[in-house]
Order: sequence, then C-alpha cells, then structure tokens
Amino acid sequence: MTIDRTDYFYSDLHVFTGALPEIYSNPRSFSKVPDAWNIVVTDVENSTDAVKNGRQQEVNLAATGSIVACINISRDAGLEIPFFFGGDGATLLIPDKILQDCLHALSLHRERCLTSFGFHLRVGYRTVHQMRSQGCQLHISKFKRNLYHVMPLIVGDALQRAENEIKGNEPQDFGIEELQTRMLNLEGMECKWDKISPPKDENEVLSLIIHATDVLYQHDAYSAILKRIDEIYGEDTERNPVSLKHLKMVNRFNQLKNEVKIKYATSDLRKMISSFARSMFGKLYIKFTEKGRNYLTELIQLTEVLLLDGSINTVITGSIEQREQLFEMLDNMERNQQISYGFYSSKSSILSCYVTAIDDYHIHFLDGDNGGYTQASKILKKKLRATG
Repeated sequence: MTIDRTDYFYSDLHVFTGALPEIYSNPRSFSKVPDAWNIVVTDVENSTDAVKNGRQQEVNLAATGSIVACINISRDAGLEIPFFFGGDGATLLIPDKILQDCLHALSLHRERCLTSFGFHLRVGYRTVHQMRSQGCQLHISKFKRNLYHVMPLIVGDALQRAENEIKGNEPQDFGIEELQTRMLNLEGMECKWDKISPPKDENEVLSLIIHATDVLYQHDAYSAILKRIDEIYGEDTERNPVSLKHLKMVNRFNQLKNEVKIKYATSDLRKMISSFARSMFGKLYIKFTEKGRNYLTELIQLTEVLLLDGSINTVITGSIEQREQLFEMLDNMERNQQISYGFYSSKSSILSCYVTAIDDYHIHFLDGDNGGYTQASKILKKKLRATG
C-alpha cells in the first residue's frame, strides 16, 4: 500500500549545500509544490503609518506572531512548513492537514492584534491549485545556509500573486464559527533585543527587495544578483547586521509590555514580572554560561537576513560605496526591464525571535529600523505601478 506523504512534502525535501547562486540557478534543484498545499498570507493594514508613528515593534510583533502561531501547530503535528517574514506580515506554505488549525489560530491572532494594538491584520489563503489555474508557477528547494540554518528557496510568482489578491479583496470567510482561545499558542515569541547597530559604526543597514519582471528569468537574474552581493559585501558573516558586540537586551517597560499583550491578550502584573525576570535571567545566562554563549553564536547564524520567496528580500550591512557598486548592476537590469527593486537605508536593525528553549530550536526575524522592509516595499510597488 502506498502511503500518501503529501502533507510531509516539505519535510521530505532534499537539503542542498554548496554555493547558493549555483543552487538557485539550477532548475533541477527545485520541486513542484503540491496542488493540495496552501499559501497563507497575513498583512498589517496601514503599516507605513504605524511605523511613521514609532510603532515598528508592534508591527513586527504582529508579523512574527503570524509565523509563531503556525509553527507551534506544525511542530506539534510533526511537520515542517516554509515561512517568510515581511516586516509587516508573513507568507507561509501550509499543508491541508493543519490548514484549518492554522486559520483558526490566525483568526484569533487577528482579533488580538486589534484589541491589543488597534491593528487590522489581513489574513487570507489560496490553494496552490487555485494559483496554478491562473497560470502561476511555484517550485521550492531547501538550502543549508550555514551550520544551523536551513532555508526555503522559491522559484515562481504564486506567492506574490496570492499576496496581491488577498490584500486587494474582501476578507475571506474561513467557516470558523467560534474562536477558541486555546488554539492560539504564541509561546516562544520573544522580543527582548534592543535596536542593533551594524558591526562597523560608519556602515548602514540596507533593506532591499528585488523582483524579477519575468518569472522565467528568476533563475538567471537572482543567481547573478546573489553572486554580485557576495562579491561586493562578502560572505554572510561579513554582511550580517547582527554582531555579538552590539547585541543588548532591552530594559524598556513598554517594549516588554507589548510582547506580553500580543502573547497573552493582557499585560497584568504577574505576566510583566515574568517577562522581566526572563529578560534578566537571559542576560546572566548568556554572559556566564557556555550554553548561553553558544546561543548567541547560533542566534547570529539563525537570523533570517535573506529570504527568497519569488523575490530577493535581504537586510545587510555595508558602506554606501558598496551599495553604489551593487546599484550599478541593479539599475542596469532595471533599465533593461529585467527587474524592479526597492530599498531603504537605516542606521540599525530590529530583531524579533521565536525561541522554544534557549538550547533548543530558535529562529530570528530581522528588519531594518524605521520599517526597512515596509519602506523598501513601498518604493518597489510604486515602480511596479508605473511600469504595469
């Protein structure tokens, strides 16, 4: 008897190692995502205004919570799912087996974003089959980026098209009659790090989104761009905005309060004291224990500084001169209508985290300060409207 492994498709994928530009350039590195899988999208409405009003941490928490809610469900089910953090939202690929549980949790997370922060969180999904019936493509690969981090690589336009549809349409009815609080599990979501200055004080933090105009050109275009980034900025460790030197745990009451509110829907004194105690314990743990020091080393390697979801999304650090070198290539490709891109430069980055235990699974989501991804996306969308 044949066992149906469709729900375990991503768990079963081969993990590639080697040079990322070479892996990405080879179509044989990628597998077709099953039609029965689903593209789930969340997005904070009017996030640009919220960031302008100094609420980036809350926007990032809303986005991170979308991922954490679904990861906790997938881990309980023994499944791996790919996910992509966008600063003001997230995109996830989810199998049918856990789709309804994830939509249930995201519906409650949407309600909590509204009651805790006053944000309207869009939540929607499309089946991969739906997007393919519209002519979209979606292939995926798994790549081991360093000793600790395995990342998904996407080729195709299905995620972007699904996101545009969900953002542009009326809210979907998921057929959920009652929101059950127990379905929302945001345990592991942490936001205890202060703004992070780049390793070199004179450098900038560059948030960059690059979109190929033709899906058939993604392999060649993105491979060439990734290779050029390596040549100009160096390896991951050289261009990573997060460094041990500038990692500091936050002590601000408001920041800890926001984390507690989104996780538990309340910021009562007991939960605030617990959050503050974890922060204080964390400082001592990472300073005086070997496991704590190892955690910091892993944190840097497990920070998502590059996402390939059908576009290139990256947060890197370097000099203005390095940025100008890279933009010579990008501007030329843009003039030739091969790509469009948006960017934003800031002096620091913002980290939000998912930590099941300090010596177990953890992953960290990075955004440029002042809403780096949101600002870069705003520029990109303006260019796409002008050319579309």
